[in-house]
Amino acid sequence: MGPLFADGIYMMEVDRVLRPGAYWVLSGPPINWKVNYKSWQRPKEELEEEQRKIEEVAKLLCWEKKSEKSEIAIWQKTVDSESCRRRQEDSSAKFCESTDVNDVWYDP
Repeated sequence: MGPLFADGIYMMEVDRVLRPGAYWVLSGPPINWKVNYKSWQRPKEELEEEQRKIEEVAKLLCWEKKSEKSEIAIWQKTVDSESCRRRQEDSSAKFCESTDVNDVWYDP
């Protein structure tokens, strides 16, 4: 996944602050890579893989894709994402378990 998304860490942070039922909008690369890969001067395989990983992380976060049109994609965080995550027994994603919403710093 591109540096912007840091293997899902960015999206997990968005999920942490996103209220249940809220929307996340992504505009630009890699959305609509099939049309724009030449003008973005990036290999289409790279963009396709980047979007695939975004879709995969969104699914693990229990976000539902609502729309993709032109260079904009919209996902909605499910209202009951915690129960959705519990149903994902084979999930490889690591979610923050802190109950302190101000605890945003990574502590190795």
